[in-house]
Order: sequence, then C-alpha cells, then structure tokens
Amino acid sequence: MTKTETEHYEHIQFRIPKVKLDEFNAMVYERYGMKHGGKTKMFLDLIAEQQTSQRIALLKAEIERLEQQTQGQHVL
Repeated sequence: MTKTETEHYEHIQFRIPKVKLDEFNAMVYERYGMKHGGKTKMFLDLIAEQQTSQRIALLKAEIERLEQQTQGQHVL
C-alpha cells in the first residue's frame, strides 16, 4: 500500500480476543499472503465492504418502496 503526501495516517490500537486475531491473521494471509501492509489493507477492505453492504441494503429498501408505490398506483 502506497501512502500519498495528501493522506494523513494514524495508528490504532485495541484489544480483541486472541482467537479473533488468529482468524483475522488467517484471512489476511489467505487474501494477501505475507505482504507488508496486508493487515492494514484487510482492515480498510473490511470497512469498505461493510459500507458497500449498507448502501446495497438501503438501495434494496428504496427499490422495494418504489415497487410497492408503483403497485399501489396500478390498483387505483
């Protein structure tokens, strides 16, 4: 992962159960191998995937609302 001059990076530190850390490390190794920056990349990818998932859920709900609205107009 290449850092640009415009990006500001911070360290984060938190504790999780060892078994979860082991699972995370296994996921990192599976996806990125033993590359430098793999954990950071995985963390950022997980955040992006979560945000995408939330957007998809919102869009599905909006589509459902619009379809129900359209069906309601056809009944009239």
